[in-house]
Amino acid sequence: MSEDEEKVKLRRLEPAIQKFIKIVIPTDLERLRKHQINIEKYQRCRIWDKLHEEHINAGRTVQQLRSNIREIEKLCLKVRRDDLVLLKRMIDPVKEEASAATAEFLQLHLESVEELKKQFNDEETLLQPPLTRSVTVGGNILNYL
Repeated sequence: MSEDEEKVKLRRLEPAIQKFIKIVIPTDLERLRKHQINIEKYQRCRIWDKLHEEHINAGRTVQQLRSNIREIEKLCLKVRRDDLVLLKRMIDPVKEEASAATAEFLQLHLESVEELKKQFNDEETLLQPPLTRSVTVGGNILNYL
């Protein structure tokens, strides 16, 4: 029995694949877009606790998206060789969109982290008291800058 005989026709797996392509992956992508919008908003408004929470949730969404893409790829391994071209045409656009969205999020995440570091350093500089030298002369304190 050859390896291709153990595999199934695309028609048999198509409902599961279509579910991933039309429902699961687009849902993950939309959720990721919402996280990105929230990250940008919380960063602008300097709501650090919400920003941190949003980064965590967005990271989970990226993991879910990658997991769902792996599931599609597992289904692809079960399809007969003569159906692979059609299958590839079905899933490649979704995989490319997911890949682009993930890369875009990771870039936003990197920029956000850099911006947070910059803002933290700027705020820390503003909060530091200036270096002064005090001298007590006759009960009066004189400050020298």
